Amino acid sequence: MRKIKWVYSILVFGVCLLKAQQLPHYTQFLFNKGGYNPAANGTSLSQPFDVVFGGRTQWIGMKNNPKSIFINANYTFIPQRSYKNWHNAGIYIDQDQAGVMIHNSVYASYAFHLLLSKNTVMSMGVHAGMKQFLLSRNSLDPNDPAVAKSSGSVFAIPDIVPGVRVYNKKFFFDFSLWHITKLRQKGIGGQIGSPSVLVPHYYIGAGRRFTFGEMANLVVAGNVYSSVKSVPSVELNVMSYWYKRFAYGLSVRNVDFVCGIIQFRLVNSLVVGLAYDLSVNRLSRVAPHTVEVMIGVSPLFGNNAKTVSYSKRIANCPDLSF
Repeated sequence: MRKIKWVYSILVFGVCLLKAQQLPHYTQFLFNKGGYNPAANGTSLSQPFDVVFGGRTQWIGMKNNPKSIFINANYTFIPQRSYKNWHNAGIYIDQDQAGVMIHNSVYASYAFHLLLSKNTVMSMGVHAGMKQFLLSRNSLDPNDPAVAKSSGSVFAIPDIVPGVRVYNKKFFFDFSLWHITKLRQKGIGGQIGSPSVLVPHYYIGAGRRFTFGEMANLVVAGNVYSSVKSVPSVELNVMSYWYKRFAYGLSVRNVDFVCGIIQFRLVNSLVVGLAYDLSVNRLSRVAPHTVEVMIGVSPLFGNNAKTVSYSKRIANCPDLSF
């Protein structure tokens, strides 16, 4: 019995360490754009404040199933005389839980936006902060050497996430890098594992908006999100926005999930988004359901966009509500 418990401990600990190397996924990645790429904050000049928070519960019903929560709050310093460049600053906080492992991240974020041409903008951004690795050892065998070496809480400083975005009113392209400054779960307080390795990750995203008169917009977007050593996660997302009030869409991630999305604007810029993911792989027999909720004061629907005259060498406000 003791041997079985020891083997179980090794399997659980190993799986959790592998999952801990990955980054959380959100089906509504257009809503939580700053969580994937710090350069995506501040793309809209129609309102200075952008606050989004939400959570995701994966494989409902499974014990120790993955859970993620986040909050992204940022402010755009809108230029008064020229739209040649502008700045955005804020904070991004998230928690990702998988089994006995919990990751807490706290970042200060900054993005600089530069007008490249009449209708095209490039932004460069960074998340800079720290990670906390938490390990619950209650269900693990304390005689396991890897468990015995592990601390219950480790702070890793610094954690730097750079990113870049190129965009206009109809198109965007994203690129960001994760886990490039902290390569092991080791820091203030000790280490997790021997210590376990944090593999660098990359995020690549792109999207295109199609406009149908004043009442409808169709956004087709996709992303590739993975570590440099694993098979990438590829996601395709199609969203239809109506009257700047209501949106619905579908998303497919690899051959594992088929997702539905509903979003609606309540008042002014208060937006609520709901997503449901259905597992279509082997887990569909055990725990096929995943839910996601996001709420934010956000220019997601492109409301209240403003237009600025070309006079006095000022370009049209390059507002993009992706």
